[in-house]
Amino acid sequence: MIKVKKLQKSYGPLSVLANISFSLGQGQKVALVGNNGTGKTTLLKIVAGLEESDGGVLEIAQGVCIGYLPQDTGLVGNEKISDYLRRVAGIDLLEQEILELSAQLDSPTRAKRYNDVREKYEHLDGYDFDRRMLVMLSGFGLEDIDLKHKLSDLSSGQKSKVALAGILLKGVDLLLLDEPTNNLDLPALIWLEDFLKKTEAACIVVSHDRRFLDRVVKKIFELDWRTRELTITGGSYSDYLEMMAKRTARQKEDYRLQQEEIARLNERIQEKRADAARGARWVGTDNDKFLRGFKRNRAGGSSRVAKTIQKRIEQMDKIEKLREKGPLEISLKAEITSGALDTRLIDVVAGYPAGFKIGPMSFEIRYGNRVGIMGLNGSGKSTLLKTITSELSSLGGKIEVGSGIRIGNMMQEHETLPRDVTLLEFLKDRTNLAQEQLYAKLAKFDFDERQVKLLIGTLSPGGRARLLLALFSAQSVNMLVLDEPTNHLDLGALGALEEMLITYQGTILLVSHDRYLLEKAALDAVYVLSEGVLTRIPDYKAYVASAEERARRLLKLL
Repeated sequence: MIKVKKLQKSYGPLSVLANISFSLGQGQKVALVGNNGTGKTTLLKIVAGLEESDGGVLEIAQGVCIGYLPQDTGLVGNEKISDYLRRVAGIDLLEQEILELSAQLDSPTRAKRYNDVREKYEHLDGYDFDRRMLVMLSGFGLEDIDLKHKLSDLSSGQKSKVALAGILLKGVDLLLLDEPTNNLDLPALIWLEDFLKKTEAACIVVSHDRRFLDRVVKKIFELDWRTRELTITGGSYSDYLEMMAKRTARQKEDYRLQQEEIARLNERIQEKRADAARGARWVGTDNDKFLRGFKRNRAGGSSRVAKTIQKRIEQMDKIEKLREKGPLEISLKAEITSGALDTRLIDVVAGYPAGFKIGPMSFEIRYGNRVGIMGLNGSGKSTLLKTITSELSSLGGKIEVGSGIRIGNMMQEHETLPRDVTLLEFLKDRTNLAQEQLYAKLAKFDFDERQVKLLIGTLSPGGRARLLLALFSAQSVNMLVLDEPTNHLDLGALGALEEMLITYQGTILLVSHDRYLLEKAALDAVYVLSEGVLTRIPDYKAYVASAEERARRLLKLL
């Protein structure tokens, strides 16, 4: 279906992709992984035909239909949902052409074209498209949204769902998905998983969601942050991680053993050279001519042995010392201050005076508890968090946040971050750290000396997330409010976040669709927000099981 040979791409002096080669056949599902900035999005854009490579060959079989989902769908305008989906899938255009050609069937050329268009229309299941469109939207949790709803009125999560629905409905042969899970709630994520497992389309997906990758892909494409080349491995994502850990350990051990052998050989070289020097300098007496000759011959032999050993070292296949990025460690200690530490909501109504509202709701978060909030996109999870953190005034009821609580607030879109100050200025204004401590703190969160003087507005979403975590660390916050914290983080940062959550002693209020993170967080209580009502459930696994069963039922209708 697709073949890539020695593809290259650079931006000025910066090499992004180097000698990228791979092939992909029908139905193959591949994860494209690598650190942030290694060129994953660039590679997808080149395959999608949105960017040109600087060299190499890209071969795509004739007639292959490609569907590309960028990280930012960018859906704007007053187009209705149904009109958008019919246009993107190509149904409207095909129906119009069928209608025009049906009146000109006396022409053999027109008749052939009519049959071709009709065949394509049937391939897209055009006669049943409206029903399939409703099923697809239901799978993404949009069954209650009017199809006449304008795109511009949708939330970012809803736009992502509609964009995905359009791609999946157009009968593509190759799916290129760049972080498709970022703006999906858990039921929609499970629906996408099951759809991808069932479809015969090939797929290259960039995602940080390990459960998603484990369930969908059977091959891993890894872009190396050092060489900018591609490594291909078979198996699930968990298999890949295990293999990489073993490979790293083996390379480290092989390097250590070779360095020991080189040191031993160099020691022998020094010994033989010393022997040669002593033999060459030996003088003796006139009566010791025979012994002098023997000493000099042995010196020459020692010199030859030293050269032989040196040559042996030079001809070794040198094992490269592994250049690893140091693991990111998030050091976050919850500082307990004087004052109350619990949080209570009593008959709270949240939302906007002339618009969306949820509640009334009542619940309590004891200090040190870990509470998860589940729910569909648009159900009001972020609204609830904003109300608890006083970003949004409540419309009724009472909120009691303990006077000893110090909140670290990481909202989904990092709305609290100013864009026109530098990282250094931002941290300095909000902490009591000295200049050298500011540099050290930012360095611990993977910001170098050049980056700390950049404006926050130049950071990627992942960079902004790391900056907020650096702030929380400096402030020793004792309550974390996390709204989809895994969005845009690379796998190294994700691992650090998970490890931090395990050891963190403060209160955690978490909204997330990442099942791996939810397991690591060891939640004490889980609530589902639906139709303005907050309901406690046994655990998040029950919520997942319900979503999986619903996805299976809907897939049978497609």
